[in-house]
Amino acid sequence: MTPFAVGRTILVRDMIFGRPFTEWPQRVVADHGDELRVLLTPGTEGAGPQLWIRSMLERDRAARGRLLESYARREWEMGRWVWQRTTRVAIMYAKRYFAIVPTWDEHGEFLWWYVNFQLPFTRTTDGVDTSDLHLDLIVEPDLSYRWKDEDEYALAIRLGLVPEHWQHAIEGACEEALDLVARRAGPFAEDWRTIPG
Repeated sequence: MTPFAVGRTILVRDMIFGRPFTEWPQRVVADHGDELRVLLTPGTEGAGPQLWIRSMLERDRAARGRLLESYARREWEMGRWVWQRTTRVAIMYAKRYFAIVPTWDEHGEFLWWYVNFQLPFTRTTDGVDTSDLHLDLIVEPDLSYRWKDEDEYALAIRLGLVPEHWQHAIEGACEEALDLVARRAGPFAEDWRTIPG
C-alpha cells in the first residue's frame, strides 16, 4: 500500500479475535513503509474496553485481570475515552514485535521510551492494525530500564491470548529491544527533547 501522507490522521487499532479493543486516531509523523511514526496527544478521543476505562478512572489494577478474562471469553464492551496528560510518538514496525514510544509529560518534558510489545502492524485503508501483547519495557533517559506488566503477560499466556509462536517471537523481540538500548541505537540514539511535528 502507498505510505500515509505526513500530517494525515489515521486510525490505530488493537485487534483480537477480529474485533478492536482499542481505537485511537493518531497523526502521521513519518511513514517509511516498514516503519511508521504516529503522534497521540492529550485531548484525543478514542475508544477502549469499559473495564480498562474503569481501571484508569479508579486506579484498579485488579480490573486488568478481569479485562484479560473478558478477552478470553470474547466478551467485552467498548467505551469512549479521552487521552490524558502524556504525549506519545509510537514508532511501529511491520516486521518487529514491538513499538518504541517516546513519551512526554504535560509540560513537554521527555519522560522515557515505552517499549510496547505488540504484533507487527498491518495496513488498512484508513490506518493500521496491531495487537498489544501485554508486556512492556520502560527505558529511562539514562538508558536504565525496568519491565512492566510481567504478571499481566503471564496471565495472558495462561488464558490462551498469547499463543506459543507469539511467545517465541516476543522472546526474540525482548533481546532485540535490549540490544538497541545497550548500543543506544535506532530511536534510542535520537534527540527527543522536543515533541516532533
